Amino acid sequence: MLTSSRVRRLVTGAALVAVVTACTGSAFAARGTAKTPPPSAPLTLVSDATWNNPNSPSWCFNEDDYDEPVYSGSVNGSYAVNERLCGLDSDYYNGVYWDAGGIGLETDVYVTGQLNDLSISAPDGSSHHAVLVGQTTSKGTTTYHYAACYVPAYSVSTDTGGYPLPGGDWRIGLSGQSNSTRWNINLLMTDAPFQQSHCPASQQNLVS
Repeated sequence: MLTSSRVRRLVTGAALVAVVTACTGSAFAARGTAKTPPPSAPLTLVSDATWNNPNSPSWCFNEDDYDEPVYSGSVNGSYAVNERLCGLDSDYYNGVYWDAGGIGLETDVYVTGQLNDLSISAPDGSSHHAVLVGQTTSKGTTTYHYAACYVPAYSVSTDTGGYPLPGGDWRIGLSGQSNSTRWNINLLMTDAPFQQSHCPASQQNLVS
């Protein structure tokens, strides 16, 4: 079990849950045949930039809030982080019902070993799974870069958002085996330029 040094806004109150189990049956199973470096420290939180509007609910994220944890180390099993978005059906504070506004979720990971899965799951159970977006090789070691997004619609011409993502607990999951891993999670305003520069084309949600 891994936990971060801070308490996140979760129903469970835990920032990071790591379940060390065998991971089988994966779209990424063919990856990770490259030489890997010596073992490194277990996956831990190394940095976090976060902000919550003081006039809004403290237990969920809404318009203009952000949370950007970064984890680094070795991966051997399955890991999950939950982030809670505000929803009009449940999050009432300061005389107002709150939604997530233009906030979306992006996650990406750099691994030198095998990635079994990297995903973002909505409260209704639907998921977006990462795709390979790049790779580099140095001194015989190949580093693979995967990314996934789950974002609200934004207009390319006006850079304004449409309907917000559903409120509730969102799960960002990672599984695999890699001695060298850097896992980034970004919960923030995912406007058109952000989607174009960070999200796989198949997971961008852009309209004219």
